[in-house]
Amino acid sequence: MIYDGLGQIGLYRGLFRGLDVLIDWLGENDLNDLPLGRTEILGKKVFINKMNANTRAFENGRFETHRRYMDVQIDLEGAENFKTTPGKIEYTGEFDVEGDKGFGHETPDNHDLIDGTLKNGHFALFMIGEAHMPNLVCDGAEPGTITKVCVKILGDQFWGED
Repeated sequence: MIYDGLGQIGLYRGLFRGLDVLIDWLGENDLNDLPLGRTEILGKKVFINKMNANTRAFENGRFETHRRYMDVQIDLEGAENFKTTPGKIEYTGEFDVEGDKGFGHETPDNHDLIDGTLKNGHFALFMIGEAHMPNLVCDGAEPGTITKVCVKILGDQFWGED
């Protein structure tokens, strides 16, 4: 995971092809100007989903993982907490290959959770295979609606596929 201020995203240039594409795009575009839904930056390699999402309590959440894409999550209106874990999760169903997502909960012996908050221009980049739980209600707040983007970045190892 990379967790930083959006103004610092340029420091991560050179880590991944798709991240470089996003950094260049952000230099010329404003996420707030995007319509809700999908906006392609570079076809299926780098695209943005802008959405209104509802925050929820940790007990009502679940971890998600991806096998082909990294997620860059950025809140535009409102704030959310997130959790990630380097530990194992137990999947609650079959992995959705077409949607590149699997869901689950931490194993009983996994108490190694990392917390963060997305607000005020912060972003979190979740790596391929990294279990993460977005859209959690912030401490002391009530569940509500936030406007956010999730940028999907295809892993470098898959860029040669068409």
